[in-house]
Amino acid sequence: MKLQLSIYAVVIIDIILSGTLGFCYRTGDRKYIWKNVSNLGYFRALCGIATLGLALLVDRYPVSAMRSLYFYSYYVLYLGLTALAFKLYFEIFRKATVAFPGFSRWGSSILAWIIVVIVAIAMMNLGSANSGQDPVARGAINMVRAIETVSLCVVAMLFYLVRSMGLSWRSKVYGIMTGFLLASLGGVIQTAQYQFHLESNVILIAFYQYAGIISLIIWIGYAFLPEPLPRPVTVPADSPVYRWSQIAAALGAKTQVAMPEPQHSFFLADVEKVVDKVFTRHMQETPESNG
Repeated sequence: MKLQLSIYAVVIIDIILSGTLGFCYRTGDRKYIWKNVSNLGYFRALCGIATLGLALLVDRYPVSAMRSLYFYSYYVLYLGLTALAFKLYFEIFRKATVAFPGFSRWGSSILAWIIVVIVAIAMMNLGSANSGQDPVARGAINMVRAIETVSLCVVAMLFYLVRSMGLSWRSKVYGIMTGFLLASLGGVIQTAQYQFHLESNVILIAFYQYAGIISLIIWIGYAFLPEPLPRPVTVPADSPVYRWSQIAAALGAKTQVAMPEPQHSFFLADVEKVVDKVFTRHMQETPESNG
């Protein structure tokens, strides 16, 4: 479990940049608009400190105990970090689709389906031979692979959505999604290399080790970049985005059916006909006719 000197340097730089990210998005108006980015930065710094502390304590305790402690600590912190990331994905989705309420109202449903897909992918790979014999470790590795794969797909979709909505590259939404896209790609490459025992490649190792740091630098840089003024989103009437927004707005909408009022005029006319028949019959049954 001893870390190489280069990995120590990466972890320390990651901790410093993560703390800086949390601080940058806690100042000024950003603390009201982008509080989730700050939470993500501070929690990521906490994860780095915990990882570094466990690595420094490896020689003081039995190897088996440290392995178990490191294993469970890592995955608990990983799940917390993933939850904060997906919460930020949901916020990005709402900000990117603010001009199309039909999409915005379905954000929570989309997030629920994403969780279902992650669980389904993890369950389908429980019997993977590359995951080892320990059922706990096998489940954890499959869970990470499912999360990283779905996360990359969600980030790519959101990045395409941000581009389709015409947001400026100077927008923080654009910058945050760019950083997420880079970090998610690095996570998928690292997971695939460990899962399938791929041959180590210096370029790939350097990419997924420094992808997170580059993402942090991008996010910090966008914190100081002036937010462009909002501009109206104009799309053609036959645009697929506009059509799907209308469909999404219509789906699940509660419709009320107005019941027709009774036609009083026809009702009174029928009553008058009955009265006329009774009156005619009564006039025919007079005493003279009976006699």
